[in-house]
Amino acid sequence: MHEFASLSRRGQLGCLRRVGRTALASYGLEDARLALLRHEHNTTFRVDARSGRYVLRINRPRVHTPDTIGSEMAWLSALRRDTDLGVPEPVAARDGSLVVVARDPSVPEPHVCVLLRWLDGRFVDQRLTPAHLRRVGALEGHLQEHAASWTPPSGFLRPRVDTLTDTAKVDSMAQSAAVARNGDHPTKEDGDRGLQVVEALVSTADAELFARALEVVWATTRKLAEVPGAFGLIHGDLHYENFLFHRGEARAIDFDDCGWGFHLYDLAVTLWELEGRPRYDELREALLDAYAQERPLPEDHATHLRVLFVLRRMQMLMWVLESREHAAFRDGWQAWARDELDGIARALTARGL
Repeated sequence: MHEFASLSRRGQLGCLRRVGRTALASYGLEDARLALLRHEHNTTFRVDARSGRYVLRINRPRVHTPDTIGSEMAWLSALRRDTDLGVPEPVAARDGSLVVVARDPSVPEPHVCVLLRWLDGRFVDQRLTPAHLRRVGALEGHLQEHAASWTPPSGFLRPRVDTLTDTAKVDSMAQSAAVARNGDHPTKEDGDRGLQVVEALVSTADAELFARALEVVWATTRKLAEVPGAFGLIHGDLHYENFLFHRGEARAIDFDDCGWGFHLYDLAVTLWELEGRPRYDELREALLDAYAQERPLPEDHATHLRVLFVLRRMQMLMWVLESREHAAFRDGWQAWARDELDGIARALTARGL
Protein backbone atom coordinates (compact mmCIF):
# COMPACT_ATOMS: atom_id res chain seq x y z
CA MET A 1 0.00 0.00 0.00
CA HIS A 2 2.79 2.43 0.94
CA GLU A 3 4.68 1.60 -2.27
CA PHE A 4 1.68 2.51 -4.42
CA ALA A 5 1.06 5.75 -2.48
CA SER A 6 4.66 6.82 -3.01
CA LEU A 7 4.53 6.31 -6.78
CA SER A 8 4.52 9.30 -9.11
CA ARG A 9 1.25 10.34 -10.69
CA ARG A 10 2.32 8.59 -13.89
CA GLY A 11 3.22 5.45 -11.98
CA GLN A 12 -0.12 5.35 -10.17
CA LEU A 13 -2.01 5.86 -13.41
CA GLY A 14 -0.18 2.97 -15.03
CA CYS A 15 -1.33 0.68 -12.23
CA LEU A 16 -4.89 2.00 -12.23
CA ARG A 17 -5.14 1.66 -15.99
CA ARG A 18 -4.50 -2.06 -15.51
CA VAL A 19 -7.21 -2.15 -12.84
CA GLY A 20 -9.51 -0.45 -15.33
CA ARG A 21 -8.75 -3.03 -18.00
CA THR A 22 -9.62 -5.79 -15.54
CA ALA A 23 -12.90 -4.07 -14.68
CA LEU A 24 -13.83 -3.58 -18.34
CA ALA A 25 -13.49 -7.29 -18.95
CA SER A 26 -16.47 -7.77 -16.65
CA TYR A 27 -18.51 -5.66 -19.07
CA GLY A 28 -17.23 -7.38 -22.21
CA LEU A 29 -15.24 -4.30 -23.20
CA GLU A 30 -11.73 -5.75 -23.26
CA ASP A 31 -10.79 -4.00 -26.52
CA ALA A 32 -12.08 -0.52 -25.58
CA ARG A 33 -9.77 2.52 -25.54
CA LEU A 34 -9.15 4.37 -22.27
CA ALA A 35 -8.50 8.12 -22.01
CA LEU A 36 -7.82 9.71 -18.63
CA LEU A 37 -10.37 12.24 -17.40
CA ARG A 38 -9.23 12.84 -13.80
CA HIS A 39 -6.98 11.31 -11.16
CA GLU A 40 -7.50 12.48 -7.60
CA HIS A 41 -9.07 10.21 -5.02
CA ASN A 42 -11.24 8.56 -7.63
CA THR A 43 -9.80 7.98 -11.07
CA THR A 44 -12.02 8.31 -14.12
CA PHE A 45 -11.42 7.27 -17.72
CA ARG A 46 -13.38 7.89 -20.88
CA VAL A 47 -14.05 4.55 -22.53
CA ASP A 48 -14.46 4.37 -26.28
CA ALA A 49 -15.85 1.07 -27.50
CA ARG A 50 -17.66 -0.23 -30.55
CA SER A 51 -20.87 -0.26 -28.50
CA GLY A 52 -20.55 3.41 -27.53
CA ARG A 53 -18.81 5.81 -25.18
CA TYR A 54 -18.72 5.41 -21.41
CA VAL A 55 -17.10 6.68 -18.22
CA LEU A 56 -15.26 4.21 -16.02
CA ARG A 57 -14.85 5.33 -12.42
CA ILE A 58 -12.31 3.57 -10.21
CA ASN A 59 -13.25 4.48 -6.65
CA ARG A 60 -10.78 5.27 -3.90
CA PRO A 61 -10.39 2.43 -1.41
CA ARG A 62 -11.08 2.45 2.34
CA VAL A 63 -13.93 4.99 2.24
CA HIS A 64 -16.68 3.60 0.02
CA THR A 65 -17.64 -0.06 -0.28
CA PRO A 66 -19.55 -2.03 -2.92
CA ASP A 67 -22.70 -1.46 -0.85
CA THR A 68 -22.34 2.32 -0.60
CA ILE A 69 -21.45 2.69 -4.28
CA GLY A 70 -24.24 0.31 -5.19
CA SER A 71 -26.58 2.64 -3.30
CA GLU A 72 -25.40 5.58 -5.42
CA MET A 73 -26.12 3.49 -8.53
CA ALA A 74 -29.57 2.64 -7.13
CA TRP A 75 -30.51 6.32 -6.91
CA LEU A 76 -29.16 7.02 -10.41
CA SER A 77 -31.11 4.07 -11.78
CA ALA A 78 -34.27 5.33 -10.09
CA LEU A 79 -33.74 8.82 -11.49
CA ARG A 80 -33.33 7.36 -14.98
CA ARG A 81 -36.47 5.26 -14.54
CA ASP A 82 -38.73 7.80 -12.82
CA THR A 83 -37.74 11.12 -14.43
CA ASP A 84 -36.46 12.66 -17.63
CA LEU A 85 -33.63 14.47 -15.81
CA GLY A 86 -30.21 14.39 -17.41
CA VAL A 87 -28.14 12.12 -15.17
CA PRO A 88 -25.67 9.31 -15.95
CA GLU A 89 -27.02 5.85 -16.69
CA PRO A 90 -25.32 2.99 -14.80
CA VAL A 91 -24.26 0.07 -16.98
CA ALA A 92 -24.63 -3.51 -15.76
CA ALA A 93 -21.76 -5.96 -15.98
CA ARG A 94 -22.19 -9.35 -17.64
CA ASP A 95 -23.41 -10.80 -14.34
CA GLY A 96 -26.03 -8.06 -13.94
CA SER A 97 -24.20 -6.18 -11.21
CA LEU A 98 -23.87 -2.38 -11.31
CA VAL A 99 -20.68 -2.58 -9.24
CA VAL A 100 -17.49 -4.45 -10.10
CA VAL A 101 -14.56 -5.13 -7.77
CA ALA A 102 -11.33 -5.22 -9.78
CA ARG A 103 -7.86 -6.35 -8.67
CA ASP A 104 -4.38 -6.13 -10.12
CA PRO A 105 -1.08 -7.31 -8.56
CA SER A 106 0.41 -3.82 -8.98
CA VAL A 107 -2.22 -2.26 -6.68
CA PRO A 108 -2.34 -3.31 -3.00
CA GLU A 109 -6.12 -3.20 -2.58
CA PRO A 110 -9.13 -4.16 -4.68
CA HIS A 111 -10.94 -1.18 -6.22
CA VAL A 112 -14.68 -0.80 -6.62
CA CYS A 113 -15.52 0.28 -10.17
CA VAL A 114 -18.63 1.45 -11.99
CA LEU A 115 -19.35 2.05 -15.65
CA LEU A 116 -21.69 4.84 -16.78
CA ARG A 117 -22.95 5.72 -20.23
CA TRP A 118 -21.42 8.92 -21.54
CA LEU A 119 -23.70 11.92 -20.96
CA ASP A 120 -23.55 14.44 -23.79
CA GLY A 121 -23.23 18.11 -22.92
CA ARG A 122 -20.78 20.95 -22.48
CA PHE A 123 -19.34 22.71 -19.47
CA VAL A 124 -19.82 26.47 -19.43
CA ASP A 125 -17.58 27.50 -16.51
CA GLN A 126 -16.57 31.16 -16.88
CA ARG A 127 -19.38 31.85 -19.37
CA LEU A 128 -22.17 31.00 -16.93
CA THR A 129 -25.12 33.37 -17.15
CA PRO A 130 -28.22 33.81 -14.98
CA ALA A 131 -30.14 31.79 -17.56
CA HIS A 132 -27.78 28.85 -16.99
CA LEU A 133 -28.18 29.15 -13.21
CA ARG A 134 -31.95 29.14 -13.49
CA ARG A 135 -31.72 25.74 -15.16
CA VAL A 136 -29.36 24.51 -12.46
CA GLY A 137 -31.67 25.74 -9.69
CA ALA A 138 -34.60 23.89 -11.22
CA LEU A 139 -32.45 20.78 -11.64
CA GLU A 140 -31.44 20.82 -7.96
CA GLY A 141 -35.05 21.19 -6.93
CA HIS A 142 -36.15 18.30 -9.16
CA LEU A 143 -33.38 16.02 -7.86
CA GLN A 144 -34.41 16.71 -4.28
CA GLU A 145 -38.10 16.26 -5.08
CA HIS A 146 -37.39 12.84 -6.51
CA ALA A 147 -35.32 11.83 -3.49
CA ALA A 148 -38.06 13.00 -1.12
CA SER A 149 -40.68 10.84 -2.85
CA TRP A 150 -38.44 7.83 -3.51
CA THR A 151 -38.20 4.86 -1.16
CA PRO A 152 -34.57 3.64 -1.16
CA PRO A 153 -34.07 -0.13 -1.32
CA SER A 154 -33.22 -2.18 1.74
CA GLY A 155 -29.56 -1.78 2.69
CA PHE A 156 -29.24 1.67 1.12
CA LEU A 157 -26.09 3.25 2.57
CA ARG A 158 -24.84 6.75 1.88
CA PRO A 159 -22.85 9.17 4.07
CA ARG A 160 -23.70 12.49 5.65
CA VAL A 161 -22.60 15.25 3.27
CA ASP A 162 -21.55 17.59 6.08
CA THR A 163 -18.75 15.47 7.54
CA LEU A 164 -15.23 16.86 7.85
CA THR A 165 -12.98 13.80 8.05
CA ASP A 166 -12.90 10.49 6.21
CA THR A 167 -13.41 8.67 9.51
CA ALA A 168 -16.65 10.55 10.12
CA LYS A 169 -17.81 9.87 6.56
CA VAL A 170 -17.29 6.14 7.05
CA ASP A 171 -19.00 6.24 10.45
CA SER A 172 -22.00 8.10 9.01
CA MET A 173 -22.44 5.46 6.30
CA ALA A 174 -22.63 2.73 8.91
CA GLN A 175 -25.66 4.53 10.37
CA SER A 176 -27.17 5.53 7.05
CA ALA A 177 -30.31 3.41 7.26
CA ALA A 178 -31.38 5.22 10.44
CA VAL A 179 -29.79 8.59 9.73
CA ALA A 180 -31.08 11.40 11.96
CA ARG A 181 -31.04 15.05 11.11
CA ASN A 182 -30.84 16.17 14.73
CA GLY A 183 -27.70 16.75 16.75
CA ASP A 184 -24.58 18.63 15.83
CA HIS A 185 -23.45 18.43 12.22
CA PRO A 186 -20.57 17.99 11.85
CA THR A 187 -20.57 15.88 14.99
CA LYS A 188 -18.55 16.81 18.05
CA GLU A 189 -16.26 13.82 17.46
CA ASP A 190 -15.71 14.82 13.86
CA GLY A 191 -14.95 18.39 14.87
CA ASP A 192 -12.44 17.21 17.46
CA ARG A 193 -10.66 15.08 14.86
CA GLY A 194 -10.51 18.04 12.52
CA LEU A 195 -9.06 20.25 15.23
CA GLN A 196 -6.35 17.70 15.97
CA VAL A 197 -5.39 17.45 12.30
CA VAL A 198 -5.20 21.24 11.87
CA GLU A 199 -3.14 21.68 15.01
CA ALA A 200 -0.74 18.87 14.09
CA LEU A 201 -0.23 19.87 10.44
CA VAL A 202 -0.67 23.65 10.49
CA SER A 203 -0.66 25.54 13.83
CA THR A 204 -2.39 25.99 17.17
CA ALA A 205 -3.62 29.42 16.09
CA ASP A 206 -5.27 27.91 13.01
CA ALA A 207 -6.85 25.20 15.14
CA GLU A 208 -8.38 27.98 17.27
CA LEU A 209 -9.74 29.57 14.09
CA PHE A 210 -11.16 26.18 13.08
CA ALA A 211 -12.85 25.86 16.49
CA ARG A 212 -14.50 29.29 16.10
CA ALA A 213 -15.76 28.32 12.68
CA LEU A 214 -17.23 25.10 14.08
CA GLU A 215 -19.32 27.05 16.57
CA VAL A 216 -20.69 29.26 13.78
CA VAL A 217 -21.54 26.23 11.63
CA TRP A 218 -23.25 24.44 14.52
CA ALA A 219 -25.46 27.46 15.19
CA THR A 220 -26.81 27.21 11.63
CA THR A 221 -27.14 23.42 11.39
CA ARG A 222 -29.05 23.34 14.68
CA LYS A 223 -31.53 25.83 13.26
CA LEU A 224 -31.85 23.97 9.97
CA ALA A 225 -32.49 20.73 11.86
CA GLU A 226 -35.67 22.29 13.23
CA VAL A 227 -37.07 23.15 9.77
CA PRO A 228 -39.57 20.55 8.50
CA GLY A 229 -38.60 19.13 5.12
CA ALA A 230 -35.16 20.74 5.11
CA PHE A 231 -33.22 17.48 5.14
CA GLY A 232 -32.90 14.51 2.81
CA LEU A 233 -30.88 12.74 0.14
CA ILE A 234 -29.02 15.27 -2.04
CA HIS A 235 -26.36 15.38 -4.75
CA GLY A 236 -23.90 17.05 -2.38
CA ASP A 237 -21.34 18.31 -4.91
CA LEU A 238 -23.15 20.16 -7.69
CA HIS A 239 -20.54 22.78 -8.56
CA TYR A 240 -19.83 24.07 -12.07
CA GLU A 241 -17.61 21.10 -12.95
CA ASN A 242 -20.45 18.70 -12.14
CA PHE A 243 -23.24 20.23 -14.18
CA LEU A 244 -23.29 20.58 -17.95
CA PHE A 245 -25.72 21.75 -20.60
CA HIS A 246 -27.23 19.96 -23.57
CA ARG A 247 -29.86 21.44 -25.90
CA GLY A 248 -30.90 23.97 -23.27
CA GLU A 249 -31.07 21.39 -20.48
CA ALA A 250 -28.95 21.36 -17.32
CA ARG A 251 -27.56 17.91 -16.53
CA ALA A 252 -25.88 16.58 -13.38
CA ILE A 253 -22.89 14.23 -13.21
CA ASP A 254 -20.62 12.82 -10.50
CA PHE A 255 -22.99 11.60 -7.80
CA ASP A 256 -20.04 10.19 -5.87
CA ASP A 257 -20.70 12.54 -2.93
CA CYS A 258 -24.47 12.10 -2.79
CA GLY A 259 -25.76 11.52 0.70
CA TRP A 260 -27.85 12.78 3.57
CA GLY A 261 -27.87 16.47 4.36
CA PHE A 262 -29.74 19.74 4.42
CA HIS A 263 -31.24 20.68 1.07
CA LEU A 264 -29.70 24.14 1.36
CA TYR A 265 -26.25 22.54 1.27
CA ASP A 266 -26.73 21.70 -2.43
CA LEU A 267 -27.31 25.37 -3.19
CA ALA A 268 -24.38 26.42 -1.01
CA VAL A 269 -21.99 24.18 -2.97
CA THR A 270 -23.14 25.66 -6.28
CA LEU A 271 -22.92 29.27 -5.09
CA TRP A 272 -19.69 29.01 -3.13
CA GLU A 273 -17.82 27.98 -6.26
CA LEU A 274 -19.14 31.09 -8.06
CA GLU A 275 -18.52 33.65 -5.32
CA GLY A 276 -16.30 36.47 -6.48
CA ARG A 277 -17.42 36.44 -10.10
CA PRO A 278 -18.47 39.82 -11.51
CA ARG A 279 -22.11 38.74 -11.97
CA TYR A 280 -22.33 36.73 -8.75
CA ASP A 281 -25.39 38.56 -7.38
CA GLU A 282 -27.32 37.91 -10.60
CA LEU A 283 -26.23 34.27 -10.70
CA ARG A 284 -27.23 33.79 -7.07
CA GLU A 285 -30.66 35.38 -7.55
CA ALA A 286 -31.35 33.26 -10.64
CA LEU A 287 -30.37 30.00 -8.92
CA LEU A 288 -32.41 30.67 -5.79
CA ASP A 289 -35.45 31.97 -7.65
CA ALA A 290 -35.63 28.92 -9.92
CA TYR A 291 -35.07 26.54 -7.02
CA ALA A 292 -37.79 28.23 -4.96
CA GLN A 293 -40.30 27.47 -7.70
CA GLU A 294 -39.66 23.76 -7.07
CA ARG A 295 -39.01 23.65 -3.31
CA PRO A 296 -39.40 26.23 -0.52
CA LEU A 297 -36.34 27.99 0.83
CA PRO A 298 -36.02 28.06 4.63
CA GLU A 299 -36.42 31.27 6.56
CA ASP A 300 -33.16 33.25 6.84
CA HIS A 301 -31.68 31.15 4.04
CA ALA A 302 -29.30 33.93 3.02
CA THR A 303 -27.56 33.83 6.41
CA HIS A 304 -27.51 30.05 6.45
CA LEU A 305 -25.96 29.93 2.99
CA ARG A 306 -23.08 32.17 4.07
CA VAL A 307 -22.39 29.85 7.00
CA LEU A 308 -22.56 26.78 4.80
CA PHE A 309 -19.89 28.45 2.66
CA VAL A 310 -17.69 28.35 5.78
CA LEU A 311 -18.49 24.66 6.25
CA ARG A 312 -17.55 23.98 2.64
CA ARG A 313 -14.17 25.67 3.14
CA MET A 314 -13.60 23.61 6.28
CA GLN A 315 -14.37 20.45 4.33
CA MET A 316 -11.99 21.46 1.54
CA LEU A 317 -9.31 22.17 4.15
CA MET A 318 -9.70 18.73 5.69
CA TRP A 319 -9.77 17.13 2.25
CA VAL A 320 -6.42 18.58 1.27
CA LEU A 321 -4.85 17.90 4.68
CA GLU A 322 -5.95 14.27 4.69
CA SER A 323 -4.93 13.92 1.02
CA ARG A 324 -1.49 15.49 1.38
CA GLU A 325 0.37 12.27 0.47
CA HIS A 326 -1.63 11.68 -2.71
CA ALA A 327 0.32 12.29 -5.91
CA ALA A 328 -2.17 14.99 -6.96
CA PHE A 329 -1.66 16.99 -3.75
CA ARG A 330 1.75 16.31 -2.26
CA ASP A 331 3.48 19.29 -3.91
CA GLY A 332 0.87 21.93 -3.18
CA TRP A 333 -1.16 20.93 -0.16
CA GLN A 334 0.36 23.49 2.23
CA ALA A 335 -0.45 26.47 0.00
CA TRP A 336 -3.95 25.13 -0.64
CA ALA A 337 -4.56 24.63 3.09
CA ARG A 338 -3.36 28.17 3.79
CA ASP A 339 -5.75 29.55 1.20
CA GLU A 340 -8.73 27.74 2.77
CA LEU A 341 -7.78 28.88 6.28
CA ASP A 342 -7.45 32.47 5.10
CA GLY A 343 -10.86 32.21 3.47
CA ILE A 344 -12.39 30.94 6.72
CA ALA A 345 -10.79 33.83 8.61
CA ARG A 346 -12.19 36.37 6.12
CA ALA A 347 -15.67 34.88 6.38
CA LEU A 348 -15.65 35.01 10.18
CA THR A 349 -14.34 38.57 10.16
CA ALA A 350 -17.12 39.60 7.79
CA ARG A 351 -19.59 38.20 10.32
CA GLY A 352 -17.89 40.06 13.15
CA LEU A 353 -16.60 36.88 14.80
